[in-house]
Amino acid sequence: MKRMWMLLCLALVMSVSAALAESPYEGADAPLTLFAVNVGKGDALLLNCGADTYLIDTGLRENWGDLSRALAVLQVTRLKGVILTHTDSDHVGGALPLATSSIQVDGWYAPAYFAGKESKHPAVEAAAVRSETVTFLKAGDVLPLGTGRLLVAGPRSASDKENCNSLVLVAEAGGGRMLLTGDMEFPEEKELLSAGAIPRCSVLKVGNHGEDDATSEALLKAVKPQIAVISTSTAVEPDTPSTRVLTLLVAAKAMIYQTQDASSGVLVTIDGGETTANLMDYNELPAPASGVTIQAVDHQADAITLCNTGSSAVDLSGWYILSERGNEIFVLPEGTQLAPGGELIVTSKSSPAQGDLLWPEKKVWHKTKEDAAALYDVYGRLMDRYE
Repeated sequence: MKRMWMLLCLALVMSVSAALAESPYEGADAPLTLFAVNVGKGDALLLNCGADTYLIDTGLRENWGDLSRALAVLQVTRLKGVILTHTDSDHVGGALPLATSSIQVDGWYAPAYFAGKESKHPAVEAAAVRSETVTFLKAGDVLPLGTGRLLVAGPRSASDKENCNSLVLVAEAGGGRMLLTGDMEFPEEKELLSAGAIPRCSVLKVGNHGEDDATSEALLKAVKPQIAVISTSTAVEPDTPSTRVLTLLVAAKAMIYQTQDASSGVLVTIDGGETTANLMDYNELPAPASGVTIQAVDHQADAITLCNTGSSAVDLSGWYILSERGNEIFVLPEGTQLAPGGELIVTSKSSPAQGDLLWPEKKVWHKTKEDAAALYDVYGRLMDRYE
């Protein structure tokens, strides 16, 4: 796992250091690392300490390629847990594609308070693909995190506004703390501040993508962040981050890092009471494979056929197929190989006959309307498209 984060640190663009306030985990051996992946206007956070790595939120489904690339580059093959802070699409979209991948997930987590039926919760649906269940978290719960811990600070009550049902997490290790706020807005902030549940933290993952309905002056006075990370895309959501939030963060003397300012994301590390924050880019990616194409899509049989017209076998591990009309994604499992001249048929739960691989959804391809198929490699690069 250390190698995973060393690979990321090879691509530093810029950095800043700051001293931390005293923490009960000041003597922890392993550093605490947060990588906020650039998934557009969405959240996908990889939190690591020692052998434990959590994925907190998974971005929009259409940004799965960005998350897939990060997981591939960092050689993530196992996650201590997948935590969905709330049910908004820009936080849960990658959960189902992740569930169809070969990445091992030790536990699935979600807040005890949420809108809608439990059976339809994105975490429940994703876990069900693997015949697994979800642990629903409440304030005061604690998850293991290497030599430190991950504390659930909120929510403390249910809200009609789903953003205010966001899990708010305090990560403690490496001599300090990080506050991860999901899309928490003012009402949840006020509730947690009144309960004394917000400690001083040197790192703040700014709530709700820096929108104007979150991040109060009172919150910043309690947290006193030295590093503020904002996961957003102004191109997608022009009012993020808001001028008010940026002004408050500057007044609080916090260094501001936005995922949209880096092609891969923002890396923050707390190690021995020191914090470093970096805008990140990946080293050169491997050259794309050639020869694999979409041979056919059978809308009636709900099946897609891939073929290899090249002269060499191609490893398709982590590649994914997109059904563009319904935005469904299927990730090809680890060890999937396509020999020269070979074919691979992927069928769904609606298919009358079983293919080589099963897409664990029904009615993937629309029978009467246009539904293009796209094939991407594990790094999110478009390899072929079929209309």
